[in-house]
Parts: sequence; structure tokens; C-alpha cells
Amino acid sequence: MHPATEHVPSAQRLFAHLPRADQRRWAGVYVKGLLCTPGKKTLRRIAASVTPSPTAPQSLQQFVNDSAWPWRPVRAELTRWVAEHAPAHAWTLCPVVIPKRGALAVGVHRRFVPASGRTVNCQLAVGAFLSGELGDLSVDWRLYLPRRWSEDAALRHQARIPDGAGHASAAELCLALADRLVRTSPVKAPVVVHTDGHIDAEPVIEGLQARGLDWVVVVPDTLPLSLAPLPGPHPASSVRRADGGTRRGAGRRLVARHTALETVADRLRRHARPDPAGPPAPGRQRLGTTGVLLPGGEPAVLAGVWSSARPRPDRIWLTNLPPAHQPRVLGLLGSAPAARIGDTEAELGLHDFAGRSYPGWHRHATLVSVAAAHRRLGHEMCLAPGDC
Repeated sequence: MHPATEHVPSAQRLFAHLPRADQRRWAGVYVKGLLCTPGKKTLRRIAASVTPSPTAPQSLQQFVNDSAWPWRPVRAELTRWVAEHAPAHAWTLCPVVIPKRGALAVGVHRRFVPASGRTVNCQLAVGAFLSGELGDLSVDWRLYLPRRWSEDAALRHQARIPDGAGHASAAELCLALADRLVRTSPVKAPVVVHTDGHIDAEPVIEGLQARGLDWVVVVPDTLPLSLAPLPGPHPASSVRRADGGTRRGAGRRLVARHTALETVADRLRRHARPDPAGPPAPGRQRLGTTGVLLPGGEPAVLAGVWSSARPRPDRIWLTNLPPAHQPRVLGLLGSAPAARIGDTEAELGLHDFAGRSYPGWHRHATLVSVAAAHRRLGHEMCLAPGDC
């Protein structure tokens, strides 16, 4: 157990919203199976790791796919539980590509993945993570539904997609996750968005700015912005509303019309080159920043990270964080690249769900997040009252 945490019967708390006692019991069995089962997390292997009952695989199948229990209250309680035991320095939103075989899993489609340079058959999820000293702990998910899955009545019926769910861009899914975190997290934190070639940075930035949130968004180096140079240091928060309300310029477009544009990479190359004394030592990175103004007059900072002497930075962020908050959040970005976010969830079976339904996927993802939180926080998984 992590020394900073206090032992609690977490299964009872996290699954208290499940209406039936048998559902709460099978939730604990499922999560403990995810934690105990080596390799691929099939229902049969999960069941065999936890119970000798020959009917357990069928019961787990019924529980995760067919039993009508709501996943949102579990995620909301998980968010509060994680925040209590691992204070978040940032809310991280990150796309997760889940490779799939066949065309029957809900939301499956063909997609180019820049990280691998290949087009794959996959699902695309966007995860919300509370990021702090213990790493990135997932607490909420959205599943991207291509238009084909949203508009085809037969596919919707086959996957049991509820009426309120439909096609939304990955950027819209990010903003929905941010809205949910505002409602469920006990403490507000800057929103960090890893776009990774799957999320359009511009509408995310505009949406977060309109919501009055602090944000750090990874942007492609080719992103053209109508950014004005900012003389002197980044202004303090005197231009920011002290009551946390919407800032000046909310709702303005990040890329203004009829404006001379400059890519973020060009601006960093001209104004924020790292020290030319040579490449950084192995395993070390250099951070270069330059102040800019957004089209609405709001101060922002471009930050680039270099791991070599090349003029082009490895990664670029745009942020509206005031100077006092930048080092901690940018340090998190430097130490936890997006490639590693979601690794614990993948190891615990996020990619292994064999069901095809929308509710089943969301319930499975919720239980994987509960298992990941228990692993990161060092808590045991209590199956029922009296087990802990």
C-alpha cells in the first residue's frame, strides 16, 4: 500500500451505486480478475484467476454486457477517490488507439496512426486521466463513433448504442470529458491535451478558452496561428478574471481570418531556440518558450522540447497557464510522453474486450480504470464486506 494512502474498502464505495448486491459482488470479482490474470484478459481467464465456479465466465459476461448498471456514477466516484489519494497537478486528455480484428466491435474503423506510420483497424477512445506524482490515472472515457456507426440504424441496434450517443469529433469528446471533470473532480486543475494526430487542436483550445479553464495543448509544428509577439515576459494573471469566469476573448477563433499566419514551429525556431552549446546529455531535454498573444488579446506561451541539436523541436505545446503554474505542468509533460499514457490500462485489459456492444465497452473500460487505480495506489481489491 502506498504510504500516503489510507486503507479503505474501496469496492464498497466505488460500486455503491450498483443497484443489486450480486452486481456489486461481480464488479469486485471482475476487477480482481483484471489485476490477477496474466496476459490476455478474456472472461474465461479472468474468472479462472479468481473463482473455481464453472459458471463464473457466464456470470461475468452477463454482468459486463447485459446487466443494466450505470457506469457514469462509478466513474464519478472513482474520480473523487483518486483525487483524495493522489492529488492531480493536471487533468490529462489523451487519445488511445485500440487495434481490433474484424468489423463488428462498436466504433471500429480504419485509421492512420501517426505514431506507427500505419493505417490500422481500430477503435479510438479518448481517456481522461488525473496526472500527478503517481502518474496518470484514468477516470473517464469517451468512445469515438464514426458517422457510419451513428447513422446506420442496423449498426446502432446491433451495438446497442443509446439514443443520446452519436457521432462527435475527437475534439468534442475532449471538451465533454473536461466538462465532466469540472462537475466531478473536487479540485480544479489545468487541462492537458495530447492530440497525437487524432484530435484537432484548434477547436479544443477555443473550447477550453471559452470555458475559462487553464490549458496546455500539444500542437502540430505546422499549425498556423495568427499570434502576435508578446514583448517582455509573459504577463502575470492581472488580465485574468479572479472569479474564475470566462476570460476576455472567449469564443474568438484561434486562426483568425484575413491575417498573416505563422506556424508555431517557425515562431519557436526564431524566438526560442535552445542553448546552441550542443545537444543535451543522453536522457535530458531542453525546454524553450516564447510569449505570444492569442487573437483576443489573451497572453499565451509556446513551449518546445528538444532532445537533440536539431532546429525543429520534438514536441510543441501552447498554453495559457500563468508563469507560476508552468514549471510543474510542463515538467509532467516532459516526463510522461503521450506514448506511455494508458499503458497500465492496456496491460490490465483495455484492449482485450471481446464484446461488441457500446454499453459493454464502457462498463469494461470503467472496471479497467478501477483496477488501474488500485494498482497505482497500492490498494487491495475487496470483493465484499468483510474481505478487507
